[in-house]
Amino acid sequence: MERLTKAALATGGAAAILLGGAGTLAFWTDEGISTGTDVTSGTLAVTDGACGDWTLDGGGAVTEGIVPGDTVTTDCALTVGGTGDHLALGDITVTAPTWAETNALTAVLAVDVASATLDGAELTLPLADPVPVEAASDLVVTVSAEFPEDSGNETQALTATLDSVAVQVTQAHLVPAP
Repeated sequence: MERLTKAALATGGAAAILLGGAGTLAFWTDEGISTGTDVTSGTLAVTDGACGDWTLDGGGAVTEGIVPGDTVTTDCALTVGGTGDHLALGDITVTAPTWAETNALTAVLAVDVASATLDGAELTLPLADPVPVEAASDLVVTVSAEFPEDSGNETQALTATLDSVAVQVTQAHLVPAP
């Protein structure tokens, strides 16, 4: 009987395993295809402009020449604009200027952005938060040129004629308030 009991138990266990596997559910599956739509990227552009006359230390015109320690500024008017749902300005910088003639004076003048306005509103530089940009906005960048106090005698009686200065704007992503 022991053999029959063992055989019956083995057969019952095998049947339970087989029935357990047969008891799983199967689902039908299928898939469909959805067609896509277009998305277009926006734009950011700066239109060339012009710079005005140099002013001395934020005041009047340069009449007799600059000396070491002076800072001269000029306002450069450009147009910035673009398209994009969340388009904003993130940074404004200037590159090293090109001078009509290079000499010891142009070699020491340190050029930077002193301030900027967008459509007449003063911007706090560097921009801590993105500033929204419209399709066309008036950008005025005040460019400064600092004449270092430790400049040597070789910088005397020279002329620095600004040929051009590149104003670069960098796009930022403006996240709308919820």
